[in-house]
Amino acid sequence: MPARYTLQNHPAFGEPLSKEDLYTLVARGSLARGEMCVDEDTGLTHTVGELVSGMRRPSASSGQSRLDRPAYREISPDADGFEEEEIIEEEEATDDDDDHRYTPSGEVILRHAHPSWLGYTKALFLVLLLLIAAGLLFAIQLEYAVIALLCASSTLIAIGISRYSHDYIVTRERVELIWGIIGRSSKEARICDIRSIDVYESGIKGLLGLGTIDFSTAANAGIEVQFKDMRQAHEVKDLVRKLQKGVDPTED
Repeated sequence: MPARYTLQNHPAFGEPLSKEDLYTLVARGSLARGEMCVDEDTGLTHTVGELVSGMRRPSASSGQSRLDRPAYREISPDADGFEEEEIIEEEEATDDDDDHRYTPSGEVILRHAHPSWLGYTKALFLVLLLLIAAGLLFAIQLEYAVIALLCASSTLIAIGISRYSHDYIVTRERVELIWGIIGRSSKEARICDIRSIDVYESGIKGLLGLGTIDFSTAANAGIEVQFKDMRQAHEVKDLVRKLQKGVDPTED
C-alpha cells in the first residue's frame, strides 16, 4: 500500500495524502514545498519538498492521484465553460515547475555553479607543458612520452575533481557554499542577513571574466561565504540584491 502523509497545521487538507497528491498540490500552488508532513506508517516528519523532489507529473490515466478533480476547489455553475482552460493552466504550471531544481529542503535553486576551469590557470598551463613535452618525446623516447601523458591526464583529473567538489548555490532564502568529496561541508548565509557583497575581478582572471564574491553578514566581522573564480560574478550580486528587495527573478 502506498505511503500516506498527513500535513501539519494545514486544516484545508486534514486527510492523509499520497506523494502524487502532494505533487499535484505543489504544482497547482496550493501547497508550499517547505510544509511539514508526517508519514502515517513510520511517524517520521518530512518536508513536502523532500517527498516530491525528482518526481514527474502523474499521468492523467494512471489514477494514482485522487486530486485530479480536487474536492476542496469550489466550482460554481458558471465555471463549466472555463474548466478546460483551468486544466490547461495547471498543466502549464506543472511543466514550469519541472524546469527548476530544488535543494533537499525544497527551496528553488536560482543559481548553481562551480569554479570556472579558467580559475586553474597555473595547473592548466602545467598540463599544456606536459602535452608539449609528450609530443617532443615521442620522437626520442616513447616511455618518457607516456609518462608525460599520464602526468598531464592526472593533473587534468585533479582539476576536475577540485572543481566539481565545490558548489555555489543561490536560492530565495540563502547563499551556500558546499565543498568536499567524501565528506561534504557547507557554509551558508541567509539572504536577509547579508549586509555587504564584495566582488573582485583582477589580473588575468579578471580579463577572463572571472570574479570572487564575498558575502558578509552583521553577525560576523569577516567573510561569511565566498564564491571564488566564478563567472558572471556581478550578475550573481545583482540577483542577491533583487532577492533582498523582494523581487522574484523567475518572473523576469
